[in-house]
Amino acid sequence: MKRTKKITLSAMFSALGVVILLLASVMQVADIAVSMLASAIVMLALIELGQSFAVMIYLATSFLSLAFLPNKFIAAVYLAFSGLYPILKRFFDRRGRVLSIILKALYFNGALTGALLLAKFVFTLGEEYTGWYLAVYYGIANVAFWLFDICISRMTLAYMTLWREKFRRFFK
Repeated sequence: MKRTKKITLSAMFSALGVVILLLASVMQVADIAVSMLASAIVMLALIELGQSFAVMIYLATSFLSLAFLPNKFIAAVYLAFSGLYPILKRFFDRRGRVLSIILKALYFNGALTGALLLAKFVFTLGEEYTGWYLAVYYGIANVAFWLFDICISRMTLAYMTLWREKFRRFFK
């Protein structure tokens, strides 16, 4: 694929990611789940365009989301976790099963903490949550993360085996 076409697809993927995040920001429902859906765009770019273009899409989508979304929390979640995760997942999965699980758990919980702190102290969003609320929030978020990890693995496999040849004409 020519570099010009890769740049054009990257711009379109970035715009699509921002639109998905904007819809979630306006609806204010399932914001973390929708940011995970937006990360599927990065996964697709990683497969078809390569790692450098996937990183550019992640950075462009993150910057535009922080600049233009009315709800900055979803942009913070995308920036701290879901946008970068498909790229890091490839790195983690090559480290062996046990080390992969440890690295993924450390990354997710660190990113979630970072997103919550960023939303609270930089963008002054949210209320003062402590104790049991945070424990329940982290528990539910970790379950959602492991489901997301399974889903993104299966989506990658399905894309590679079922859909890649059908979409190949767009990525020539």
